[in-house]
Amino acid sequence: MRFQQLVRARVLLFRRRAVSSTYLPSLAAITILMATLPGSAQQAEVAEPKVFEVVARRFSFEPATIEVMEGDTVRLLVRSADGPHGVEIKAFKVKKAVPRAKPGDSAVTIEFVAAAAGEYPILCSEYCGNGHKDMTGTLVVKAKAKGDQ
Repeated sequence: MRFQQLVRARVLLFRRRAVSSTYLPSLAAITILMATLPGSAQQAEVAEPKVFEVVARRFSFEPATIEVMEGDTVRLLVRSADGPHGVEIKAFKVKKAVPRAKPGDSAVTIEFVAAAAGEYPILCSEYCGNGHKDMTGTLVVKAKAKGDQ
């Protein structure tokens, strides 16, 4: 057992020396080159998601319309004001249950990328009563300008 540990330690040490002496100068040069390219800092930034607090209640979503730009990451923080509901946006494969609200419960988080411009229905995916079929909202995804892509 001790012999195997010693062999593994030597192999790892050898690999570290080989990688560091062979690839490290190349990696440093590539990193410096990438840092000097125009726009590289902007590309490296990760866009923050667009956050919307949504309340689901019989038989509506508030807000009823959510507007974002094409390519935005969207984060919905959904709470129920009464009974169980659900949020479904079929075009973006979003479907999540929103349980009955209890004091101290946190919101249900739904995150997705609004990848294509258009208007998409937001549906209640859990039966919530006689007005269930009328419980809809709209996700409006505006197209990016040609120069923004």
